Amino acid sequence: MHNAKSHAHSPRHFKSTGAQTATQTATQTAAQTAGPSRPLGHRELPNPLSYSHAFESMARYAQLLALRYDCNRTRHAYYRQLGLLQRHFDCDPQSLTQDQLREYLLFLKFDKRWKSNTMRQAVACFRTFFHELLQRGPWEVFSQIRTRDHDTLPVVLTREQVRRLLGQIRLRRYRIPIKLIYCCGLRLSECLSLTVHDIKGSENMLLIRQGKGLKD
Repeated sequence: MHNAKSHAHSPRHFKSTGAQTATQTATQTAAQTAGPSRPLGHRELPNPLSYSHAFESMARYAQLLALRYDCNRTRHAYYRQLGLLQRHFDCDPQSLTQDQLREYLLFLKFDKRWKSNTMRQAVACFRTFFHELLQRGPWEVFSQIRTRDHDTLPVVLTREQVRRLLGQIRLRRYRIPIKLIYCCGLRLSECLSLTVHDIKGSENMLLIRQGKGLKD
């Protein structure tokens, strides 16, 4: 299904002919089920600063991330990578050696079969932790890693397949968000952060606030 999108300066607007029915239904559903108005904005993950840290080095890393990155989703993703490393070896991550980190990266690549973009995120996390926070290195393992994206054509469903797929979703509170994601090309986080105030049913428009990069 081809989607037409028109963008205003701020906030970002989506207007799609294919999404008109979904938008109108979403407006009706929201009007029927909405309670007191809730504040606009993106649904945030907990800030790593508020976590219960297993080790002092991880608390320091959370502080570094808070100073370095404005987007809390980025801070959470980087801290999560360090947490996975800590749980894998079951020790303070600052006690790990370069050889242990190389072993872990090989484990992620060949045993876990992580995709290139996820591997790049893990490498960026570990470089920040070991080089910048702990002032180690430079470790040669970071210069040895090469990750390439392998572009493949996406699977495109026919209109009939889309109708059958949506027809299997019985509950309206699940079906309407899926329709909005499909017709308007929304990211999952953008759909989850929609409020009643973002749906302009009379204009068949959605206001997308704080999408990727915290842009409206």
